Amino acid sequence: MKITKETKVSLFLLFLFCVYCTVLYIFTGGVCAFRGLFGIPCPGCGGTRSILRLAKGDLSGSIYFNPSAPFLFLCILNEIRIGYFKRGNKKLAAILLVSSVVFSLIVYIIRMKLYFPYREPYVFYEKSLMFRLLNMLQGRGL
Repeated sequence: MKITKETKVSLFLLFLFCVYCTVLYIFTGGVCAFRGLFGIPCPGCGGTRSILRLAKGDLSGSIYFNPSAPFLFLCILNEIRIGYFKRGNKKLAAILLVSSVVFSLIVYIIRMKLYFPYREPYVFYEKSLMFRLLNMLQGRGL
């Protein structure tokens, strides 16, 4: 069996991603770069939990964790269908994807305003690099 160049590149990228996740986890205790660096949730925060809840048939739980995640997930699946399987309308898919990203940002802003820092997943992360640097500058140590 011959390993293609694309397979080698994919395996190398997978290896780099694993190294990235390991290093980020060592320094911040998590794998989300945004949360690990700044201490606040990113617009996609709760997305994995949302999709897992949706996969279990729990629509209300899915919407609780991130209401835009199921929509964004479907848009990404549509992009894969168009990009790899060459089926569907590229312009319509682009409009749908941009709309979902805008919707996600609007939901993020609203939820940050309503829930931060009191409701999971919109809580402040004290192990973030920014929080630790601010504490160090104020003389409190890490």
